Amino acid sequence: MKKSLIAIAALAAVGAASAQSSVTLYGLADVYAGQSKQTVDLPVGSDETLGFTSKTKSTGFKSGGLQGSRIGVKGVEDLGNGLKAVFNYELGFNAVNGNLDRSLSADAVEGVLYDVVAGAAVPGAMNAAGMYGLVAAGLNGLNSAGNIGFNRRAVVGLQGDFGSVLLGRDYTPLFNLLNASTADALSSFDTTNLKTDRVNGVHYAGNFSGVGVQAFASYDKKTVSLFNSALAPADTINAQFKSQGYGLGVSYANGPFMVGAAAQYFKNDAESLLATITSTSGSQTRATAKTTEVGVGGSYDFGPAQLFANYVQQRTKGTTTDVDAGVTTFAAKTKAEEANIGVKVPFGAASLIAEYGHNRVKAYNADGSLARKAKGNDWLVGANYAFSKRTDVYARVGRNNDLKTRTAAGDLARSGKTENVAVGLRHKF
Repeated sequence: MKKSLIAIAALAAVGAASAQSSVTLYGLADVYAGQSKQTVDLPVGSDETLGFTSKTKSTGFKSGGLQGSRIGVKGVEDLGNGLKAVFNYELGFNAVNGNLDRSLSADAVEGVLYDVVAGAAVPGAMNAAGMYGLVAAGLNGLNSAGNIGFNRRAVVGLQGDFGSVLLGRDYTPLFNLLNASTADALSSFDTTNLKTDRVNGVHYAGNFSGVGVQAFASYDKKTVSLFNSALAPADTINAQFKSQGYGLGVSYANGPFMVGAAAQYFKNDAESLLATITSTSGSQTRATAKTTEVGVGGSYDFGPAQLFANYVQQRTKGTTTDVDAGVTTFAAKTKAEEANIGVKVPFGAASLIAEYGHNRVKAYNADGSLARKAKGNDWLVGANYAFSKRTDVYARVGRNNDLKTRTAAGDLARSGKTENVAVGLRHKF
């Protein structure tokens, strides 16, 4: 009898613990068959019909059309008094071959190097995607497909009536705003390109009677010191790398209406001393990349159709400074703007979507004069059919990364675009 009572007490304790905490395993697989064709024209001289043309065509099965394929685990523990401990970790994978790694394609790298700056890599390219924004338009395909490993979302923290405070890697306020104000929710074919999506740091999110608030702060610093005993006197050579950022987003949702605004700032520094094994003579150099992003967006559901719109602007500045002389040896600035509108029309289990985006980029020399300017128009049309709440098929046709770059004098320096056709299946589990 005594053993039976002990066993019953143990089971009751386990049941109570289970009622206070939970762990959920979930996932998503998104595979599509399609074709992506990128065209790049580099004119020679003033005659825009003469020059170099590059065409890259990719046909086959790919992962992450509408959303990145993933396996995730999330959990919550009730700590009492309305306080909970929460966590969420998502592993991205390639649903076509099961691989957990994915390298940048040549067209993505080309997009970083050539748009607007026409082949000149700006110091601070260590943060090229954040540095250039639309200039790195070739990275648009990473919207949903390029998040492999536990780098989609990796957070742990506390949650209560005040909201949530999470530590780790999470989505930025601007990314969440654009995701909510875009008809195709930042898919791989979407017309919205300009944003920094995830950062490591501390994140806050809360909702108070329809008013949503999101903020983050990040800071990382690494110093490498080399003690050189061969010198007389002995000396230490230091190299320092630092990145920091912060952002804030505010939104309001009431029934079919949503509107919001977000702003975020990032700064990356890399400082080193050029030296030899016998001397510390040389210049101490600091490379700095600063990025400021702001955006507004909203949506309205009329019933027969839901409208979406957003505007985002990104300003970047890259400098290389001789610390000893106090002289900035290189400075470049870019200003990128993007406006997007979209519509989603439901028909029972089916829905139609359409998007249009206008892109504009200007690059400036160190003296503030205009170096390059670019404009382009993206578009997308598509359809979805839902077999259930967890499984649907989709088709997409569109163009993105469309930019025509001209010199300050108006001569065409480069033009490029990416055309996409895709049919896919998405399943959530």
